[in-house]
Amino acid sequence: MKSQDVAFWKEAINDEMDSIIGNNTWVLADLHQGCRPLVCKWIFKRKLKVDGTVEKFKARLVIQGFKQKSGIDYFDTYALVACISTIRLLIAMVSIHILIIHQMDVKTTFLNGEFDEGVYMNQPQDFIMPGNENNMCKLIKSIYGLKHAPEQWHQKFDEVVLSNGYLLKQADECVYSKSDEFGKGVIICLYVDDMLIFGTDQVQVDMTKEFLLSRFSMKDMEEADVILGIRIKHESNGIAISQSHYIKNVLKKFNYFDCTPVSTPMDTCEKRVPNNGQAVSQLEYSKVIGCLMYAMTCIRPDIAFAVGKLSKYTSNPGTQHWLAIQHVLKYLNKTIDYRLIYTGYPSVLEGYTNASWISNTEVNSSISGWVFLLGGGATSWASRKPTSPIPIRCDSDATLAKAYSQMYNGKSRHLGVRHNMIRELITNGIVSIEFVRVQFIPTNGLEVRRVHPEVIEHPDSDSGKKEFMSLMNFSEFTLHIELSAGVLLKGLADDSGHLMNNTLD
Repeated sequence: MKSQDVAFWKEAINDEMDSIIGNNTWVLADLHQGCRPLVCKWIFKRKLKVDGTVEKFKARLVIQGFKQKSGIDYFDTYALVACISTIRLLIAMVSIHILIIHQMDVKTTFLNGEFDEGVYMNQPQDFIMPGNENNMCKLIKSIYGLKHAPEQWHQKFDEVVLSNGYLLKQADECVYSKSDEFGKGVIICLYVDDMLIFGTDQVQVDMTKEFLLSRFSMKDMEEADVILGIRIKHESNGIAISQSHYIKNVLKKFNYFDCTPVSTPMDTCEKRVPNNGQAVSQLEYSKVIGCLMYAMTCIRPDIAFAVGKLSKYTSNPGTQHWLAIQHVLKYLNKTIDYRLIYTGYPSVLEGYTNASWISNTEVNSSISGWVFLLGGGATSWASRKPTSPIPIRCDSDATLAKAYSQMYNGKSRHLGVRHNMIRELITNGIVSIEFVRVQFIPTNGLEVRRVHPEVIEHPDSDSGKKEFMSLMNFSEFTLHIELSAGVLLKGLADDSGHLMNNTLD
């Protein structure tokens, strides 16, 4: 090994082997007839801090799992991870309920999984046991590189945590909670080997740490600072999350750190069409889109529309698409310190939505944007095309027949261009009109004065069950949705605390 850090790398290798041997990962055995051993190798990586300095030298013994055969050596390979929106939601809950956030890191994560499959591996170079040179390592626990190592780890963690009284959240199967009769408790959020612990007080957090340390080899990182490249910072007015360091690295990677900044993520006057010529730096374009998507997913809803629009041209980008993506990078250069801030107010979930009118003239489709806020900051958002027609229901057979009919006669000439637009919307798959019997329409009470409460029959109800609905209680059956594009970025602020005023569309 030739490196100025050779001493650090040797220490990392010894630490890895100590973990493997201490975890009883394998036993030496003769190769079973019909089995073929897999080869292992060392992978080295420098783990960096947020400021770019080296935090730790990591060495991983990795097996060549790509030589495994599906259905013979392994079956399922997936591993669940917590949603980024779940992490933001939990951070918002911290600002509302004044919770404590601590962080832990699982050492040699994939070595914890257990399995019964007969997987054999050559002994690692320089660690061959004297007198057993011809024996193979028969794995009894998982190791890095195996196809099913992630799934085995998640199953092991599930088994340990659930057997200790923690409850699994169905909305996100990487979130576990436990509470007592006094309302005190903790929430564990797992993302592979990174773990956030949310507690009502320090005692609950310490008890959880003690339990986890007794079952797994873990590093206690105390109060949460950085998770998945997202910095968590407690401030006097709440909690802020940011990705300024990540965005700086992206700008430096693509040589846009010293570019001229712009104030908007996209030039809305510029028309973008598919490139019919030769692709321009397609691989590099894909890399930029991938980096922008991660920033958009984590804390930047303001670039959701631009990134979604430009990602459509990833397979064959042209010069105009490169100019547009450079515009996004220039915008990030200007807004590099923008953050999501959770102040704890309001403490109720707010939802906002908006839609453009046929913004994509190529396919006559609109773009819908929505955002949910909790504790004053955005927790979930999206900007996308509708994937299914909007159902419109009416109780008139004649209207339904006319809407779907392409015939024209003089008797219907009073139906003007605006009415014919409905046919175009149906043809383009934007809306669909469905027949519904009059007694199934809950808005009847709004158009006709009725002395008695209206009886509403729900077509999907069990055994023809009927429900009463009076105009006095009509609000209980409605959903109040505020349509406003200007509030889509409420809670997204820079270091000075000024709210952004850019919208998704």
